[in-house]
Amino acid sequence: MAISLNSKQLANFNRFQKRLPRQATSIRIYNLPNGGKAFLADVPARNIIGSYATYEKQIDVEGITLSYTKTTYTPDGTIIHVKQKYP
Repeated sequence: MAISLNSKQLANFNRFQKRLPRQATSIRIYNLPNGGKAFLADVPARNIIGSYATYEKQIDVEGITLSYTKTTYTPDGTIIHVKQKYP
């Protein structure tokens, strides 16, 4: 199923992409209720092999950010830390 973004959502997506660390994986986009979208990307840790952080941004149909989090995982998938980046 193809995911489409309106112009306001696309502008928010471009900001998300621009601010990710260089080592980030490809961004995954998911549909949310009421026309919203979720953007997710993983970034491998530099100091602990196998650890990574997932950046997740959720926006509404108007492209307004609803939440933005960074969740850090151990190599076995255990959550170490969740940081609210917005709000």
